[in-house]
Amino acid sequence: MESVIHFPTNPQALFEQAVAARRKNDFAAVAALERFLPSPLAPDWLPLADEISFALGHLRRHQPAIALLLAAWEIQPTQRRASSLAYLHYDALFALKTDRRAPADARERLRNGFRLWIGRALELNPSSVKDLYRLGEYEAQLESMHDKPALRAFLGAVEAWRALPAELRASRGDLRKYLVKALYAGARSALRLGQLPLARRMSFDAIREDEKTDFLEPVHKLSLAGKVCLATGELVHAERALRLSLDAKGPPRRDWIFGLLAECCQRRGDHAAGCAWIEAHVPAPRRAPFLWRLLGDLKRAAGDAQAAFNCYEASLQRDRMGRHLTLQRIGELARERGDLKRAERAFAEAADFKRRHFNSDDGRSLGELAEVLELRGRPERAAEARDRGQRAERVEGRGKNWKHNRNQRRNRAAREAAARAEAKKAGGER
Repeated sequence: MESVIHFPTNPQALFEQAVAARRKNDFAAVAALERFLPSPLAPDWLPLADEISFALGHLRRHQPAIALLLAAWEIQPTQRRASSLAYLHYDALFALKTDRRAPADARERLRNGFRLWIGRALELNPSSVKDLYRLGEYEAQLESMHDKPALRAFLGAVEAWRALPAELRASRGDLRKYLVKALYAGARSALRLGQLPLARRMSFDAIREDEKTDFLEPVHKLSLAGKVCLATGELVHAERALRLSLDAKGPPRRDWIFGLLAECCQRRGDHAAGCAWIEAHVPAPRRAPFLWRLLGDLKRAAGDAQAAFNCYEASLQRDRMGRHLTLQRIGELARERGDLKRAERAFAEAADFKRRHFNSDDGRSLGELAEVLELRGRPERAAEARDRGQRAERVEGRGKNWKHNRNQRRNRAAREAAARAEAKKAGGER
């Protein structure tokens, strides 16, 4: 049954009615007030225009919401309106993320709009926790894992929160939610960048800060902490966090957690237990390609080559973006068994897949292909594959060395800062 609203005729009364409807989450009723706005928009109507734009955004009517807020900005530019415009572009981009029918120029317009308005919002308030978090999420999620700028934005959001007065932090639960999200997302980006101490600290801080509120679902917080501990080699802590995440609140599907528990067993050398985590808890029709690949690795390590082949073939049937990783394993296993023809085909397909889908040569696959070609008596093709592989490895090595040197500089700077702080403290005590 639709609610009946009696509309007043002055902007203040309409604004109060819009606020009352918003508090009931009746965004359709708020959006219906749009027809009472004058054209062009007048200053007295700005509060109502802001409410209507907010409601339209909730209803995923992004373009009318943006147009209305732009009209309000032209009359009275404020940081809050710039932030809202950035958010509307950001939310519209997330809505288009899974829509393959959306034209490419629509995404580009929204990207440009987000960057314009997030820039203006941060110019007006460089310490906005929400805007810094959204900038980080944009870089990490919408720009395909641009983790370096994303991590800078997440760390900025955390620093901005901690710089707030204690009484303001206590009263602003909405900002605490963005702190928790920034810690979680920052840990995820730091993990992908290989900055493991930072990832560990941020993931644990996210759990502590969100202990009583659960702004984030516990299953995600605990599984990320387990993944970080697995990367740092703290297998006992990793398994404990992952076992806790199995029973934590959140979505019922936990397949990726069983995969991480299987990885813990793999790192300990307990291959049978690793297989059991996957086979007992993730039915074969539901297994993702990465789980089939991991199960194949475990079977191979346990000495069951044929079962490993079967798992790798099952992974290939569904895999779209990681096929080269599975094909490399098939090639290695075929070479170990003396099936050089199959090994050559697998390594060649792996190199071709990476070249076509990632626009770069796969140094590992090409190097393996060169060795197999030599064993098969094809030295010219082997030399060609080896040259391509070495060029690819030099390119990959430059990137890795740059990251290593950068992380070394950061760690050295952190140690020096800690030493200066300790010396200053010791001097004060004397």
